[in-house]
Amino acid sequence: MKKILVFVLMVAGLAFLASCESGPTLRLYNWGEYIDDSLVEAFEEESGIRVRQIAFDSNEVAITQIKGGNQYDLVIPSDYAIEQLALESLIVPIDWSKVTSFDPETDVADGLKSILNTVKHDVTNGFDLLEYAVPYFWGNVGILYNTEVVDEADLIGWDVLHNNEYKIAFYNSARDAFMPALKATGASTINHPTATEMDEAVQWLSEGLTSEVSVITDEIFDAMLDPARYDLAVSYSGDANYLMSENDKLGFFVPEEGTNVWMDGFVIPEGANEDLSYAFINFMMTYEHALQNTEYVGYSTPRQDVFEDVLASGGSFEDYADSYDVRINAFDEVYRYNETLKDEMDTKWQEILANKGFDEDEGLGAGAMIAIIGIGVLIISSAVIGIIKKKRSVI
Repeated sequence: MKKILVFVLMVAGLAFLASCESGPTLRLYNWGEYIDDSLVEAFEEESGIRVRQIAFDSNEVAITQIKGGNQYDLVIPSDYAIEQLALESLIVPIDWSKVTSFDPETDVADGLKSILNTVKHDVTNGFDLLEYAVPYFWGNVGILYNTEVVDEADLIGWDVLHNNEYKIAFYNSARDAFMPALKATGASTINHPTATEMDEAVQWLSEGLTSEVSVITDEIFDAMLDPARYDLAVSYSGDANYLMSENDKLGFFVPEEGTNVWMDGFVIPEGANEDLSYAFINFMMTYEHALQNTEYVGYSTPRQDVFEDVLASGGSFEDYADSYDVRINAFDEVYRYNETLKDEMDTKWQEILANKGFDEDEGLGAGAMIAIIGIGVLIISSAVIGIIKKKRSVI
């Protein structure tokens, strides 16, 4: 994935390409490595619409850019970010009469439907994601593990991440660190924990982040190939699908204590060219293209027919139902928009990392940065236009 590399390369490439664009151009703001580029090319050829892809590496960056006045025609943020964008009137409601390739009443995969209903019918703060978003992918968070090393008897909860007999990697994201901590310590909810519950979660994380533990993000895509460098690693379900397809010694485990389930969706910002937006949505949401995209990216498709087919006998994800067939269990939750809690988690997570001596940009040293800059310069100077593969990055 290498989100920072993707971002630098795309900025460098876009600077060169800006003067070359002509005709209608769709500005797509998306996570790095989160779409099959051959589908983008096919859309351009079929429609005559150029797609200008711009990458972001977190929902917070995307929101900041939109609020700062940067104009996009389509953005693919996560559920809680969609909620914030809608509440701040930064995106427009979806006109479902213009979505001809996907019916929200009949085509939504069962597991995704349960996520949507959970948020919509929240008795304290209901929000209809389908009012503002066309589903793109969905999934959950679990533990990717080396089946040749980890004793399955140890897979009884998030506390396995405290087992110092194993090489362990946490995910460097405040939300994806505090969720396991809150679930492991029995918090009533990940969305409105009490001060005591937050203190217990901080203590759990502090005890778990020993000198033998790593904190990573996209390095997981190199680290968990055969031979895997970690025995246990916190992972998104779609990333687990991809890695298990590359390394048959891996398994995926979701603790019964609960996890975070989520949905990413197409949203249309205020001021967008909506004709271009709906043209791209309709292209991507057909059965054929949704199938190709989910097989490429690895995350769970929103289409029930595609979902069933890839899990059926002979389907692409027949052997990966544990990570592809995401279901909301009794203690699973969807993160909701809560700016106060988000800020608290971010602050406490950085404090924990600092106290434990972790570098915020661990895994990307000066040599890598020099290499990235050099590659960017090479792209511009040689006028080489690269096709950059996309897949989901940090939430």
